[in-house]
Amino acid sequence: LFMDEPLSNLDAKLRLEMRSELQRLHITTGSTFVYVTHDQLEAMTLATRICLIDNGILQQYDPPLTVYNQPNNTFVADFVGNPSINLIEVKGTQQKNGEISLSFFEDQKATFVPKTAVNLSEFHAAQRDYDAKQIELEKEKIANGYVEKTNKDLPFKYHIAKVEESEVEDKVELTEEDLVLAIRPEFIDFNGKDFEGVVYSAMPAGMETTVKIRVGNFLLTGVIFGDISYAIDDKITFSLKGEGVLLYDRKTARVITTGSVKK
Repeated sequence: LFMDEPLSNLDAKLRLEMRSELQRLHITTGSTFVYVTHDQLEAMTLATRICLIDNGILQQYDPPLTVYNQPNNTFVADFVGNPSINLIEVKGTQQKNGEISLSFFEDQKATFVPKTAVNLSEFHAAQRDYDAKQIELEKEKIANGYVEKTNKDLPFKYHIAKVEESEVEDKVELTEEDLVLAIRPEFIDFNGKDFEGVVYSAMPAGMETTVKIRVGNFLLTGVIFGDISYAIDDKITFSLKGEGVLLYDRKTARVITTGSVKK
């Protein structure tokens, strides 16, 4: 069965009911469903595998929770999840014990502890080899008279949430120390004491409250489960919990590893 945005014209309540019906229909009929949607919630709740495409190029093809917890690149990480993942540009230097010292938000310091051992120098060397092979492959295609496709794997321009946005982007010469830290809103621990911030906004929704935290000129989005509420401009402290924090190479946007962040 091929479906192209079948629920897009329904109201929110009916969409929820129809997702449940389609899920049961998929199982009971044993049919293959190819389901096209821009609604990530539909993809996450209905799919056995998500095929995520950007500009006609396949970015990831995995079960929904793998796509959510282990996104291949910053495009996938940013696209999947509501509220959106927090992306933080950091400078990272690997220590002898394998941990990575981070500096970010102008004056913040922290340490990234990889869940599995990773060597940044080896990672970057492998990326350079891969890119060189891709260039040779493109040259070979041209030599063989292949027609160039219009859809290309273009660099993804993610958004860094700030209080005051700059209309002119600063052009930065990226080095191997330039990394991107990706933190899901549920990984922000409002009982922690590692970092200080100010409540920029608090949006209670009954079961959960979405809180935006201001750290300098930067904004982080966190989720608190329950009816806890904050007032705007309240001073708070927080930490980053769990081992699901993602680390990406800023230049290639490819995932390096997952791990935890400690002060």
